[in-house]
Amino acid sequence: SELLALVPRQLQLDLPISGVLKARQQAFVKARVAGELQGLQVREGDSVRAGQVLAHIDATENAARLRQAEQQAQAAAAQLAIAQRQLENNRALVGQGFISPTALQTTQANWDAAQANHLAAQAGVELARKALHDTVLRSPIDGQVAQRLGVEARVLEVVDPRELELEALLAPADA
Repeated sequence: SELLALVPRQLQLDLPISGVLKARQQAFVKARVAGELQGLQVREGDSVRAGQVLAHIDATENAARLRQAEQQAQAAAAQLAIAQRQLENNRALVGQGFISPTALQTTQANWDAAQANHLAAQAGVELARKALHDTVLRSPIDGQVAQRLGVEARVLEVVDPRELELEALLAPADA
């Protein structure tokens, strides 16, 4: 009477829950540079591919900054070339005893300053080029446009609907 035969049965557990479906992978497309948004080419629900152009920001100012930085780099390169020639000439003159070593040190310092200015100008070109590149907004992932935004430089939200998660609240007893 204390023995019971085991019979396999399927347990039924119904737990009504409600929650929000969210994509596991999502990305906000943000404007990294200030400017007027032009040519927003997608709408909510549109499918997009990683790297696809979604919108443009007016690049007029950024293109002008790049040209300015390139011209400053050219001017710095010319100043460096002049300083290089002066340094080479003064080295020869010190060797022949025509100028003092102090004059050579001054020329060396001028060359060092010209080189630093040239490197700084080249860095300015790289920054301006990146800012110009950032005027094109691209999708970082494959997915769908979930919504258009307009706050804090966020322009779009792109989600990948292939993997979704359910976020729901459960009572502790049900967990």
